[in-house]
Amino acid sequence: MRVKRGFYTEQLLLHMVIKIIKVTSVILLILVILGLYNSIYFDIPRNDVVSKHAKGNSKFIELDDGSLIHIRDEGNKDGKTLVMVHGFNGSLFNFETMTPFLKDQFRILSLDLPAHGLTGSVKSNLYSYDGFYRVISEVLEKQDIRKFYLIGHSMGGMIAWRYSLERSEQVKGLIIIGSPFIGSEKEYNEFQSVNAPPAAFELLESRIFREMLAYITPRFLVKEGVSQTVYDQNLVTEELVDQFHEIILQEGSREAMGELLINFEDNFISDPRLLKNIGMPTLILHGEEDNLVDLRFVNHFVDKIPNVKLVTYPEVGHMPPMEIPEQLAYDIENFVKKKKLNIN
Repeated sequence: MRVKRGFYTEQLLLHMVIKIIKVTSVILLILVILGLYNSIYFDIPRNDVVSKHAKGNSKFIELDDGSLIHIRDEGNKDGKTLVMVHGFNGSLFNFETMTPFLKDQFRILSLDLPAHGLTGSVKSNLYSYDGFYRVISEVLEKQDIRKFYLIGHSMGGMIAWRYSLERSEQVKGLIIIGSPFIGSEKEYNEFQSVNAPPAAFELLESRIFREMLAYITPRFLVKEGVSQTVYDQNLVTEELVDQFHEIILQEGSREAMGELLINFEDNFISDPRLLKNIGMPTLILHGEEDNLVDLRFVNHFVDKIPNVKLVTYPEVGHMPPMEIPEQLAYDIENFVKKKKLNIN
């Protein structure tokens, strides 16, 4: 009887253990589902995002194909014109703390590229360098801007120097902020390894994650990405993170960003021999604490562009227009007015 009782006791314990495992598994599954559900952010209607964030001089330009491009055209209409192009996952809002220091002197045109900002998704497949080139050209034509100084930040710098080659008769001067030059696939891979991009950027390289991006865009990941771009963490306010997050959630924007990422490498690898053909005065502005674009990838510009000046800033990260807007505006103004700069 003892053996039998022991046998039944063991069976009972085994049954209880199995039951506990099943219950625990169900609980874990529920927690995973809840976690995923809480990470799922549904699209915010475009009109809601636009009505909240399109302020001041914001307006939309309709392209010939019907696409709507968000721009700001502000400042002194009688002054020289500055055209500002933002970086990857950025928007014209990245420049808005800097423009007040410039708009008394200059006319300033900034725009949101396709897949970015309040432009978001567009009717045609414009999610490539060729698409960006076409959009910038058409916006400038519609705003009757013929001569200008071209300012590009990060990815926008890569777009700007290539645009300046194709439209050299328009670009009076080139200003590149926090932007790399990538001349080969090998260099692209080296760039990726050296600069240790934040987790949010690394995940974007995964095809699976790009597909998930249309549904799962947790706010904490957006905050982590923003935090990695600036040196002074006090700049990463909840309001700033909300702005980035809400714009990303604009209906259609995440799918558009996924389209851009598919051919990102092919779009932005360039022939280094082209740099010697940049004939206009060029100014390179770079944060010394930029952990997204190492200074070694900036030296291509300095070594190969004939008429170039480099200014670097200590204790500044990847977002100088947001981190040191007044100093950056001062250096841009002096460059345009051909005044002396503190050159490194």
